[in-house]
Amino acid sequence: MFGKKKKNQIAAPESRGVFIDSLYAVTPEELGAQKKEKKKKKLINGLSDVLLLCCAVVFVACAVTLIGGALDARLATDIYDDLSAGLFEDEDGDYYGVASLLKGAEQPTLYSVSEQLRLGISGAVNVINTEYNLQIERIKSRLREMKAQNPDIYGFIRVEDTNISYPFVLGEDNEFYLVHDPVNRGYLDSGSIFADWRCSRLGVEYNKNTVLYGHNMTRGTMFAELTKYADEEFFRTHNVYVYTETGLYIYQPFAFFKTNERHQYFRVIFDSEQDYANFLSEMQSYSMFATDLTLDTSDRILTLSTCTNIVPSGRYCLQAKLIKVEN
Repeated sequence: MFGKKKKNQIAAPESRGVFIDSLYAVTPEELGAQKKEKKKKKLINGLSDVLLLCCAVVFVACAVTLIGGALDARLATDIYDDLSAGLFEDEDGDYYGVASLLKGAEQPTLYSVSEQLRLGISGAVNVINTEYNLQIERIKSRLREMKAQNPDIYGFIRVEDTNISYPFVLGEDNEFYLVHDPVNRGYLDSGSIFADWRCSRLGVEYNKNTVLYGHNMTRGTMFAELTKYADEEFFRTHNVYVYTETGLYIYQPFAFFKTNERHQYFRVIFDSEQDYANFLSEMQSYSMFATDLTLDTSDRILTLSTCTNIVPSGRYCLQAKLIKVEN
């Protein structure tokens, strides 16, 4: 009646109707296949749930990171705005940059050559002693206040037409201030601008090479805008201003280049005068732009270093020669 019997087909005792007879016509293998199909669907649903959970965890982690980054950025802005408040504005809020504001001062007098030798910055450096400079005195006073809170305070750095306007510190190593603020020493993702720990605590004038490090923050803060020196016009028209408790140190750029963390552009200690002369020549040869600045072993230089954010070991380096001191 139903044709040839299937292999392993369950025998029906009698015909009990089309529906009942069809149940007996199903083989055990066919029944097993249906069970396997259900298990497969359960497995797929389970994997989907796991994948959904993983996505949720990733989403939450990203949200926490973004919120944490925003809060840290806000904290950093508040800290650094407070530290630099009023330093570069007059009472009416008008910006006046780094130009000297002399009160009651006659013609500035240059220190004698012997005095320059005592300071260790002989050569082509103009060391000027003025009776009064409002801006320098403001920053000296602010630095003294900050140093009372943290003895590691070393100076204040500023580059016009950039966000670079920060106090900087000199710690016991090159790790702590990567993620701590310069005054309260609290955790701060953007960290501080800090000098290489091998620099002299007596002052920047005692270093052949004063090396400062800072993060390249994606929001454009800290040393992120060192990249502006990749523009030749900017490179040739923007000096670097360093303030300390003893005065203002003005540095003129002579080299800007991209390098890596293995390159010893951050050397602070030199074996001999010839070793230092070779170092200066090498650094000048790496620059993207040539200058007519002459360098010799009597010169003091400043090195600013930050990450490229392109590869983990990539670095941007700006180097500048001390050309003038005003105190």
